[in-house]
Amino acid sequence: MAWPAWVETLLPTLALPQVLAPGEIIGPVDKGIAAQYGLSTDCQICAGSTDSNAAFIATSATRPGEAVTSLGSTLVIKSLNQHPIEDLESGVYSHKLGDLWLVGGGSNAGARILREYFSDQQIADYSARMDLQHPTGLQYYPLSVAGERFPYNDPDKLPQLSPRPASDVVFLQGLLEGLSDIEKTGYEKLVSLGASRPARIQTCGGGAQNPQWSAMRSRLLGIPVTAALQTEACYGSALLALQGLRAYHK
Repeated sequence: MAWPAWVETLLPTLALPQVLAPGEIIGPVDKGIAAQYGLSTDCQICAGSTDSNAAFIATSATRPGEAVTSLGSTLVIKSLNQHPIEDLESGVYSHKLGDLWLVGGGSNAGARILREYFSDQQIADYSARMDLQHPTGLQYYPLSVAGERFPYNDPDKLPQLSPRPASDVVFLQGLLEGLSDIEKTGYEKLVSLGASRPARIQTCGGGAQNPQWSAMRSRLLGIPVTAALQTEACYGSALLALQGLRAYHK
């Protein structure tokens, strides 16, 4: 593994740290730091990962076709694949993860738009009253501000949030339908570029706790959608370190 060639046009690679695989052992912790923080002198430092990748690792998804959707302030999808995929036109990128690749992208739309109109309690109450058997047909594109990066790159993309129905329940349902449509389009984009078709989708982020939204997404996607048991990035980082230590002790 190495830095890409274009980096060398910006600065000397000697000024950059060595490129290591996530979880790979870097070396033992400095003895002085170990003493300062009460760490064992045998403590090893492992290469880490990004927070969203660590959150994916926390779900324990390990096989091609397993995918994770993060329903936070923005909507991010990631799927395990046997080879990398890069597509600037649609904002798709890849990260190495063991012998596989984590392929995905992040929309500028997400659950942030919900908080602009509803409290957490209202979201829970109105969600319970939604009629999932009857889609609203509102066809919202729920951006908070103009501009989209995935599933297609359009810096001029405008939010589509009208017409607003008189019923707040229907309005919320329309917003959730719009976000679900973006998620579906995102996975379809990954598959069209050669990614494995998801066999199941685990969900993390605040939106994972909404059972009505999960049911809506599962029906639209046509595959099981469940809330991940573990989603914290720190938990995924710990799993990475454990993997590195196991390799170190072989």
